Amino acid sequence: MLFNKKEVNKVEYNPSLVNKIQAQGGVKFDERIIQKGDGFETVVHLYDYKPQVHPFWLIQLTSMKNIITTIDIGTEKKRTALKQINKSLVEQKNRYREETNEVNIIEAQSTYHNLHSLADRITNSGEVIKLVHIRYYISAKTRNDVELRVKELIDDLENMGYRATICLNEQEYEWQSLFNGYMEQLKFKNKRTGKAIPSTSLGGGYFFHFTQLNDPTGVFLGTTSTGGNILFDLFTKTSKRKSYNGVVVGVMGSGKSTLLKKLVSDNGIQGQTLRIIDIVGEFKDLVRALGGRTVSLDGTDGMINPLQILATIVNDVTYEVNHEQSYTVHLSKVSTMYKFLNPSCTNEEQREFDKILDEFYVYSNIEKHRACDYEVTQYPTMSMFLNYIKSTLYSDVESETLNDRISISRRERLDSILLNIESIVRDYPRLFDGYSTVKDITNEPIVSFDLRNLTQFDNRIFNAQIFNILSLLWNNSLVQGRKQKDLFDRKVQTFDECKKFLILIDEAHRIINSNNVTAVEYLTSFQREARKYFGGLVFATQSIRDVAPANLNSEMFEKIKTMFDLTQYKFIMQQDNNAIEILQSVFSGQLSESELTSIPKLEQGQCILSINGLGNISFNVEVSSEELDLFKGGA
Repeated sequence: MLFNKKEVNKVEYNPSLVNKIQAQGGVKFDERIIQKGDGFETVVHLYDYKPQVHPFWLIQLTSMKNIITTIDIGTEKKRTALKQINKSLVEQKNRYREETNEVNIIEAQSTYHNLHSLADRITNSGEVIKLVHIRYYISAKTRNDVELRVKELIDDLENMGYRATICLNEQEYEWQSLFNGYMEQLKFKNKRTGKAIPSTSLGGGYFFHFTQLNDPTGVFLGTTSTGGNILFDLFTKTSKRKSYNGVVVGVMGSGKSTLLKKLVSDNGIQGQTLRIIDIVGEFKDLVRALGGRTVSLDGTDGMINPLQILATIVNDVTYEVNHEQSYTVHLSKVSTMYKFLNPSCTNEEQREFDKILDEFYVYSNIEKHRACDYEVTQYPTMSMFLNYIKSTLYSDVESETLNDRISISRRERLDSILLNIESIVRDYPRLFDGYSTVKDITNEPIVSFDLRNLTQFDNRIFNAQIFNILSLLWNNSLVQGRKQKDLFDRKVQTFDECKKFLILIDEAHRIINSNNVTAVEYLTSFQREARKYFGGLVFATQSIRDVAPANLNSEMFEKIKTMFDLTQYKFIMQQDNNAIEILQSVFSGQLSESELTSIPKLEQGQCILSINGLGNISFNVEVSSEELDLFKGGA
């Protein structure tokens, strides 16, 4: 259910959400128990604390099994705190002067000295008194089970030196405390004030030794090795986290696919636009569950006309499409596709192809200043291009009489171009020859491109089609990004409200490798530019060795290393021992020796997350049983 901004501001809450999370069956607050339609609950309040505590003393109090523990903290005013301490000092002083029992005298003197020291710290060292409520929320299906758990909890607390109780006739306020902070609780009718505890004692009591990631808009991804939560949002923007690119590496069975699907699920639920390049077809069920669609790139679900000119360049100030530059980029794209189709072509042949392609667009009445604005059926097709090449090469096409007005060397180049274009028109018409028939996906939130059948094609065809689809995705990213950037610049939307665009490539070694420099350069350009339009790229591979070349000193290695350098997030799961050297080179300075040594020993689901500017976090990816059923991972 959607609400416009006026309705949200008027209502100030989401009725649909309240309907989902409210207690089903109603709530009844009795003297010492809360009765619900699906069970019983009560709240136990800690009221007496030990006079002396050890470091991390709150660990025991917050680790009760099957119990929700809350800590509410307020701050006592300095004047009020000193007034109360002074009153207690006078009381303890009189007590140890007048007391005859030696033990009581010792207790009074000890309390007096502690209070005196506290008053000194408040006055001279900036000590602050905190007011603390600790509550335990216990629930069960039956009243008797609740009472048994209450008894066990109170006994455990007393054994530790603490005391707790159920506040009679206050269960409604105690229950509401779960949803309200300390200051709001002071407005309740029971007006309970917290236990006064020095801030140093409170600070030393909580286990801040754990590592955690707590993005404001993050979704639970797992738990760190020290017990902290990973609440992760790929599109979090801070002074240190400036882009939204990531890489995932993990051998078979390490949990890589589960992590990827969790990223897809989390971003899909948040309403981001997702484009998935699925090499093996394992995202189909998840995409369907998220309301997305799957498009097969083997031609069965339609084609994308490689000669259709898509917007790829926009003005940096106005965000309007730059048609002439987009046209130039398009020529370069088609030229690159030709290079894929004919890897052995010479530089002269490549330039000849560029020339005749440009002439062909002029012949087809495509004007550069509005090159991206034509209807789908107004763009030429490959068979039209083939006929144009024939008309240039031959003076009589039907008899294939060569054109005497062109040089022999040009004839040879055109003849080679003709053979290659003729080959794809004849052998792969469903992929390359025709108007774009794939349903417009610009406004589709989630689309997965299934490459499972395409991988069976010739490697030249696979690379050419991949390059074709990458160009389409860049266009999708720009179209959405321009709109979102305009709304952001006009302060109509905040950054969090802007819709993001994520491209995810699984089994990326099929596309990103030392034999495919063009794809590497193209994706590197996308990584650099996408952040301007709220876009990001995540690519995944089983082994770092599948992507990086064997020669670590080559120019190609530097290009691939640049791709990794441009990733804000590196999710590193188990790798073989023989990949450690390459990991060390690719992630130079980002992984410690101990982390590198631990990578081959990582178990299923264990991961090292390296975040540029923040450091590294070791955590375990956690998924629910429902998610596992949906993800359908390997056996």
